[in-house]
Amino acid sequence: MRNFYSNNRDAMKSSKRKEYSITELAYDDSTALHRAAKKLKNYKYSDDENTDNIRGTVMALVDTYNNSIDSASNSSSSSMKRYAKQLKKLAGKYTDELEDIGITINKDGTLKANEELVKKADADTLNSLFGNDNDFTSSLYRVSRQMSSSSHDDYYTSLRTGSNINLTV
Repeated sequence: MRNFYSNNRDAMKSSKRKEYSITELAYDDSTALHRAAKKLKNYKYSDDENTDNIRGTVMALVDTYNNSIDSASNSSSSSMKRYAKQLKKLAGKYTDELEDIGITINKDGTLKANEELVKKADADTLNSLFGNDNDFTSSLYRVSRQMSSSSHDDYYTSLRTGSNINLTV
């Protein structure tokens, strides 16, 4: 997960998140989600040596997804709230496939991963959900890119104007 939060590693730590504005967290979270989706799209699922790395990336994706839902849902930006809804709708569309690898959807739209089940998922099953040609990953990649762009604009606008948008979580 550290690689996905390379811009601000403290944003991934629950103990440090309260030190950042919702606007900044939305930017860091959506960028991390975009990076995780991109990584999953680009794996070679036929290479058995990658399977442990893929599983680790899936676990990181769940965390970055949940952080993105949280920060976007709490944002004052209507576009960020819309992206959070899109993410929840996308996950809901793939409920069965996610459950097949041990990921369930909570009532609030966040994801919960059963690490033991994720570890048992084979490369073919992971590829069918997260591979480059899959609609789930492609849609996740697209929405997270849009979220990142929108939150980037919101964040830098708040810096330029000196406004303290959403100072606390």
